[in-house]
Amino acid sequence: MEEPTLTLSELLAEAAAAASLGDRAEAERLFRRATERSPGNSTAWLGLAAAVDSPQEKRACYEQALAINPNNGEARIALQRLASQAAPQEASAIQTTLANAAAQVAADPTRYAPQPARPSADNAAAAGNGDAPATAAQVLYCANHPDTETTLRCNRCGKPVCIRCVELTEVGYRCKECIREQQNVFFTAEIKDYFVLAIVSFGLAALATPVIELLLGMLGLFFGVILAVFLGPAVGGAAATIIRRSVGRRRGRHMGTVGVVAIILGVGFGLLVASLFGMSINLIPLGVFLFLSLSTIYATLR
Repeated sequence: MEEPTLTLSELLAEAAAAASLGDRAEAERLFRRATERSPGNSTAWLGLAAAVDSPQEKRACYEQALAINPNNGEARIALQRLASQAAPQEASAIQTTLANAAAQVAADPTRYAPQPARPSADNAAAAGNGDAPATAAQVLYCANHPDTETTLRCNRCGKPVCIRCVELTEVGYRCKECIREQQNVFFTAEIKDYFVLAIVSFGLAALATPVIELLLGMLGLFFGVILAVFLGPAVGGAAATIIRRSVGRRRGRHMGTVGVVAIILGVGFGLLVASLFGMSINLIPLGVFLFLSLSTIYATLR
């Protein structure tokens, strides 16, 4: 599915899925698309604020969300936190923004009254006004643990959940079922992609292992370990890029595991070939190299 054909709620769901997977660059790109498509959607601005790194850009995003709804609790709290970390002049400007928003709410409290938790992702995408706490008179029980009282709700599906069943994501508290469902939107790999990934990973490892082992062995134990520390992440990043391109950059929930297992098998095959040609095996430098490169590959593919 091409991105321009996605609805706003689907675009926000993919962005949230990318954020929950730790892919901040992809989350930022998708949230930016959402703000361009719907500048009046506070959910998109809150998500973008969580994805960007610059405090100035975070502030601008939270101020946009607050302009849409001056009673947006998440934006207010975030701006207060930024004000506590900012220089005096910038902190004063943020406090002025918060004061103006509070005055706006006080002038028309009915219009900006807190809204209850929304029952669906589409409604959340349309409104995007943040989480609403349970009222004091209402006693909630966790949907998964009926004997456990709670004041938390998933801000996507609205069901009550206890602290064991909820996670704080880049876009607020979400139940684990919703997180998994959103991640599934992001996982588009087919069965054939896993076979391609395994073959490419095995082949790369089998071909590269004798070369890497020869290079590390020439330097001895001490310098071999030093080279492995610098070479491991670089080679791992390059290999991960090749592997991802081989499957059309599609993602799968178990791609990291399949890739690592295939690479370990490929390394074993490469070492067998190296031993047949009389090459000595330097286990310590090779072990350091494999740990660092495999960590990089797994983090990229997962």
